[in-house]
Amino acid sequence: MKRLTIFILLTFALCGGAFAQTLSMDKSTKLYGYKNSDGAWQIAPQFQYAYPFEGKFKRFAVVKQDHHWGCIDVRGEMMIRNVFHSAEEAEVAGKKWEEGGEPGKWVYPAQNPADGKWGFVDYYGKWKFSAEYEDVRAFVGTEPMAYATVRTDGRWGCIDSKGVMVIEPIFMEQNDAHQAGEQWINGRHYDTWRYPTKDKQTGLWGYVNYLGRWVVMPQYEDRDFFGPDHNYIYAQVKKDGRWGSIDRNGKVVSITIFPTMEIADYALMQLEHGRKIDGWRYPVTDIETEKWGWVDYTGEWVIEPIYDGASHFINDTGEYATAKLEGFWCSIAANGEWLSRNVFTLSREAARAGYEWDNGQELGHWLYPIRDKETNYWGWVDYKGQWVINPTFEDGKEFIYSWNNRTAPAKMDNKWGCIDHTGQFVIKNIYNSSSEASIAGRKWSEKNKF
Repeated sequence: MKRLTIFILLTFALCGGAFAQTLSMDKSTKLYGYKNSDGAWQIAPQFQYAYPFEGKFKRFAVVKQDHHWGCIDVRGEMMIRNVFHSAEEAEVAGKKWEEGGEPGKWVYPAQNPADGKWGFVDYYGKWKFSAEYEDVRAFVGTEPMAYATVRTDGRWGCIDSKGVMVIEPIFMEQNDAHQAGEQWINGRHYDTWRYPTKDKQTGLWGYVNYLGRWVVMPQYEDRDFFGPDHNYIYAQVKKDGRWGSIDRNGKVVSITIFPTMEIADYALMQLEHGRKIDGWRYPVTDIETEKWGWVDYTGEWVIEPIYDGASHFINDTGEYATAKLEGFWCSIAANGEWLSRNVFTLSREAARAGYEWDNGQELGHWLYPIRDKETNYWGWVDYKGQWVINPTFEDGKEFIYSWNNRTAPAKMDNKWGCIDHTGQFVIKNIYNSSSEASIAGRKWSEKNKF
């Protein structure tokens, strides 16, 4: 009985001394240790940094020694080896030790100081998975569906709680592999989850599933992401300098003909909105000839690329656009038929001609000043590009006012005047500039109709 009393008192004294341990720094060495209630060193100063003791039943303190973190018990013994790179990691291991958890049931990232490689240790600091990786992250999840991201040969993958590589190290970024690991834990979207990554040998992009296996082989110069909504099955890809769209299995939806990713995406929207292929046009250049034509949303030519310039159809579904050939513009229908001859100097002039045609206006209702390519003299054409006023003038401008009182500045004998729709001067050519003639023509038009 006496021996038992002595043992209890001794245990109480030791515990009391432990709880009295106070974190302190030795000013001469700048190292940390712990003092008892009398101010004497109970654990000699030997740590580069340290934290106060914690824990309710099995007390421990997180300390840094030899540039790595571990945990000591109340006797100062390093019961959690100093293999951790952060105090937080060491503290987690210390709490597992305090709980009395099974060593090795959960493991922690650690770096081998000999070669700088990373592996995983139990809370005693013993290697559970050997240090063979370039970098690692802590395990996520619960057994048996727990994983850790690891990097080897410059790429990231995932190992399971047994150290087996369950997700191939193919991902370029740790977060990419982490997202794959989350899919692996959930066991969902195997057929639809796709992530872009670059092939190390070719430098080309493809798409892998969450096991890190190629589903769309690497063949693209650039790529976009598939949406997080697994019902959305398309993404944009770039090949030979142009963009198109594919589905999650790599099937081509729009061939790579569009100049930007945004335009390829815009083309894809036409498919998603259920528009007919024949009702959509987009101007692009042919890669080989650099000539302009129009394609539908699949990227197939609907108006062959033979033009030096091209404009949009209205909302890309309108009835007319403009095209440039041999230096001049014409208006063109959605089926590729010319609505006017290529006689217009500006695209906007050809566009107005197309507007007249589209609105069923009377042919010749509006006239356009055009320079004849052969004689270099000016005349005026209707919206089909046919001569209404023959090219006999030295220069010409657009008509002013409406159909039945309109005039246009025209130059002859080096002087400007204004003509009517028949080509006759109603304002004599006596002015030095078209603006002076235009003012006179406006005044005449306000008073005269024909």
